[in-house]
Amino acid sequence: VMFYSAEEHICMAEAGSPLGPFVQKVKAPMKEHKGIDNHLFIDKDGTPYIYWVHFNGGNEIWMAQLSDDLGTIVEGTEKFCVRMSQDWEKVWPAVNEGPAVVEHDGTYYMTYSANSYESPDYGIGLAVASSPSGPWVKYDGNPIFQYAGGLHGVGHHALFKDQKGRDRIVFHSHNRPGKIQPRIIHIGSYKIRNGKFIISRKFMTPEMK
Repeated sequence: VMFYSAEEHICMAEAGSPLGPFVQKVKAPMKEHKGIDNHLFIDKDGTPYIYWVHFNGGNEIWMAQLSDDLGTIVEGTEKFCVRMSQDWEKVWPAVNEGPAVVEHDGTYYMTYSANSYESPDYGIGLAVASSPSGPWVKYDGNPIFQYAGGLHGVGHHALFKDQKGRDRIVFHSHNRPGKIQPRIIHIGSYKIRNGKFIISRKFMTPEMK
């Protein structure tokens, strides 16, 4: 299953292999309201949830439960998570976007990106909750990742496990200080220790060949 955005709407396509081809069986978005930055989270009890960016006078992060086949949003489960609220986020256009959620020892950790991707201050913040639906409380020490390795505009990331089971993060940065595009992808690592979500300042930058 692949979730993606098309014309600023959430969509889902399926394939019989990770290599595709992926087919959108129902030629319609999952939601009528505009949304981007979809993230799938399956809780330890097997319940699937989707998190996304909701356009509501600024980018907000929302969530909902999904049907077992992942194809539809369960009616009545949509819920607001976070919006711009901390001082470091208030670079215009001020946004909260790019959510990713993991669970560890009964606590749910949401990492997200804030302020404009065009700003060198673009970075990653953290919010925590005791359930997938919140309420979410932002970490007082935000941002947890910003200007890593001298990079500008680090954010809009994804969390995953590599083939050895290690916790990894992939994120993008500006091309270089003073030049945004084309943005560059980097791969690092993270850990959760004593309730703290720590993103390593060491990372690799894959090269296209």
